[in-house]
Amino acid sequence: MEMTKKIAIIGAGPGGLAAGMLLSQLGYEVNIYEKNDRIGGRTALHKMGKYSFDIGPSALTMTHVLTSLFMDCKRDILDYVSLLPINPIHTLYFQEVTFPLYSDYAATKAVIKTYFPGEEEGFDRFMKENTKKMLYISPLNQFNYSSLFDFFRPTTLRAIPSLTLGRSLMDDLARYFNSKYLRLAFSLQMRYLGMSPWDIPAAYSIVPFSEFYYGTFHPIGGQNKIVEAMQQVVTENKGKFFFNSEVTDFELEGNEIKGARLASGQVIEADYYFTNLDFMYSLGNKPNNHLEKKEYSSSAFMLYLGLSIVLPLSHQSIVFPDNYREFSDNTIHKKILSKDLAIHITNPSATDNTMAPINHSSIRIMVSVPNNTSAIDWDKETKEFRQLILDTVKERLDFPDLDDYIEEEYIITPKDWEEKYHVKYGAVFGLQHLTRQHGFLHPSKKLPKYKNLFVIGAGALSGSSLPFIIENAQITTRKFLQKENPSNQ
Repeated sequence: MEMTKKIAIIGAGPGGLAAGMLLSQLGYEVNIYEKNDRIGGRTALHKMGKYSFDIGPSALTMTHVLTSLFMDCKRDILDYVSLLPINPIHTLYFQEVTFPLYSDYAATKAVIKTYFPGEEEGFDRFMKENTKKMLYISPLNQFNYSSLFDFFRPTTLRAIPSLTLGRSLMDDLARYFNSKYLRLAFSLQMRYLGMSPWDIPAAYSIVPFSEFYYGTFHPIGGQNKIVEAMQQVVTENKGKFFFNSEVTDFELEGNEIKGARLASGQVIEADYYFTNLDFMYSLGNKPNNHLEKKEYSSSAFMLYLGLSIVLPLSHQSIVFPDNYREFSDNTIHKKILSKDLAIHITNPSATDNTMAPINHSSIRIMVSVPNNTSAIDWDKETKEFRQLILDTVKERLDFPDLDDYIEEEYIITPKDWEEKYHVKYGAVFGLQHLTRQHGFLHPSKKLPKYKNLFVIGAGALSGSSLPFIIENAQITTRKFLQKENPSNQ
């Protein structure tokens, strides 16, 4: 009788959990090793007293990707998680105008007609052309572009016009919208990708498009409920979790991994290893100079506040500075702090009454800031920067002084992202999504190849949001199965 193959998955973030679900469903013996005391990585829950917060993602779009993952495991996602639509998707606060945008096509069109008469036709074209773009670009995710030849597949060649090569997102949006406010409203990429919309390739217009096309959702209890559901499926499939188990390096023999060493000194043996990219850096502990030269995304200064007050805010609000381009340049290129900030406020209590007690709010405030390749000393800057954020919120939203209502508070600076969460340079969105760092040019393709090692997680691909991470785990699992059973190809 054939022995069950053993698989060690390193990291219990969404990528590791998705691979764990699929592999345990197929009958492999799956063990997941996590350096922290809980699952989720940056999708974890942070609890303070009576208040609950999502550390990382604040909304879920493209829910069909999650649904298909659960279907692959013969499960119905709705047996595990209750998803509530977020509407409006966000409310945008500019100095001169404030308006909401909805996932309902007609509602967004009505807003555009009210505030920007004559621009509705541009919205129609934006949606129509991006629907086509989505159809062409989506299949490209199935390839890993490990070589130049992948670019000459028929699917890639068909997609090239949709990739709008050489254009930035802002150039692209100018084709649809005359209003600078609408262009900014449809280019909130810095929130997801940690980049300036003037740098980001035009292909990424499918990100704002997906919010309007698929809608955005909040699971009751927070985004962390999604990773809890994934953990539950792995456990139902007899997969095991080992917490406080940091993998520090691998034992190598030729082009094969013989074992993964834990910080405790224990060596884990498995037939195959699935790992998040952070651990790839430590492979053989050789300095990777080409990784140092890469361009990393911005970081984020996070403020989590438990407030004894209800704020009149929708689920997501974005306060724009006077000059968004200058804010982007300061953050990404000059790597200095701005005085006039772009502030993203998440107020899950608007959708879900389980996140804070009645008549209270769990508020999360995020400001994009330079990553740790800057010379910013966060031990010195944190207090003043926190005050600047609260002053800006008070002034721009006409709020009372939030300091008077804070019952719980937690701050994460770029320094914390690097030291506590092991995020290189505190760049929370990983590498910048630039054409020269994509596909077969992505650093994960330059790392040494080991025949029983597979790379998953946000660092293994261009796209750091949950749907992309899950798709990547599905693709990597398929590649693994092709390797395991070449006759089935």
